[in-house]
Amino acid sequence: MIFSHILSGSILAGAGIGVFWHYFGRIALFNRLLWGFFLLTTSLAALIGVIHFTGNESLEPLHRSMIILSDTLGVVCAVTAVYALLNQRVLSLITFVSTILFGLFLFINLLMPGVQVFTPIVPSLGILVLMLLAVFSLLQRNKRGLWVVLAAMMMGLATKADSFNSIMHPTDFYHYATTLALWFFGKAAQPRISIR
Repeated sequence: MIFSHILSGSILAGAGIGVFWHYFGRIALFNRLLWGFFLLTTSLAALIGVIHFTGNESLEPLHRSMIILSDTLGVVCAVTAVYALLNQRVLSLITFVSTILFGLFLFINLLMPGVQVFTPIVPSLGILVLMLLAVFSLLQRNKRGLWVVLAAMMMGLATKADSFNSIMHPTDFYHYATTLALWFFGKAAQPRISIR
């Protein structure tokens, strides 16, 4: 049992559910579903991790699969949802289904043993695309872009958690940095305010 991992994982799981409930409850259906896939796969991976860290070693394969699901389907959904958020678009059924199918395609491929080496590339590319979308949004004086930049930066730091092991355990750092990223995404969804 690793108490610090249980605590940080519980905070991340709660943050994902809380952010979804508080910030994304009143947006268009397909937009909300994409945010839900992103936030709730992250929360579910953290929750399974909490149970795993209590000493239940049999959950290790499921925990690893949920992390891959969060890093593929979740990230793809986040990129599309952020694009819609920054551009004030209501997503169509075709866009929603295409996003889900592409995310599931990546997930299934990255479950294969020979391809798992490429797993870290998907979140890194997702973070890069999020940063580009946010910078373009800032150029249009959209304050939401600033929150997305902060969220992408925290996601980027989370992927480099091993570099911060002198501060805290990489697992805890990942959980706390991801929690902040989810909160920043929630703040980006608040009513639009232009930069003057």
